[in-house]
Amino acid sequence: MEEKNKSSSPENSTPEIPSNSPPPEAQPVKARSAGGRVSEDRKHRQRMNGVKIAYAFALLLAFGGALVAKLATENSLGNLKTPIEGNYVTITSTAAPTQLQTEPDFQVRHNVTDVPDTREATEAPRTVTTTQQATTQSEYAVPYKDYYTLPLGTDILKDYNPTTPSYNATMGDWRTHGGVDFKGPDGSQIKSIAAGTVTDIADDPMYGTVITIDHGNEVVAKYCGLNKDVTEVSEGDKVKSGQLLGYLGEIPCEKADVSHLHLEVYYKGENVDPLSLMNK
Repeated sequence: MEEKNKSSSPENSTPEIPSNSPPPEAQPVKARSAGGRVSEDRKHRQRMNGVKIAYAFALLLAFGGALVAKLATENSLGNLKTPIEGNYVTITSTAAPTQLQTEPDFQVRHNVTDVPDTREATEAPRTVTTTQQATTQSEYAVPYKDYYTLPLGTDILKDYNPTTPSYNATMGDWRTHGGVDFKGPDGSQIKSIAAGTVTDIADDPMYGTVITIDHGNEVVAKYCGLNKDVTEVSEGDKVKSGQLLGYLGEIPCEKADVSHLHLEVYYKGENVDPLSLMNK
């Protein structure tokens, strides 16, 4: 009886909700915690950092590719050789040529390019022989046949080359060479290559003291670079083969080279190879 009464007591019974009672109020949604916002910000920064790294890597690849292409181009250009066609050399430059003084009074230069160039060039000296024998002993030697005397030793500093330019260290450009340069110490004796008549002795601003001799048979020689203070002949003098003309001095337009005589020879008015004409 007590248990029955206990279970039916008001304290243990569930209260009944009247059917006309209002519904329970909705609970408000809790705001996102501060910890959630921090997590989203971190993810955003990580994404942005990834984008920046990818962009920087792309720039690095682009720069590296451009550098490799530039080096390859320069290497290809460095291997190119300057083409030489006919009587001129194809060199492009905007710099003005170096001029020592005024042009000479007579023609001793030929096909000058007047194109400055900083490339270096060296020419090894060679020697010529004097063993050829004369085929005739007439007053004037026959060109390309008879014996001619060398004007200064046998060491050739620079050959005759009227078509292919060579570097002139004094003038700072590339130019053709219309004579033969005979190497020798300053003050060396300069001798006539054959019998002839002295037609002119002149001081030229480019080639120093120049003695011109008519050697007969339409052969004229110009001896360039003698000492202007001492000459052993005068205009109008008759000379023999091997006769002393003067002493080695200086050539202003070739001053950077070692001491030498510049010999030019003309046959029938045309500039020719002196060694070939002298049968050397």
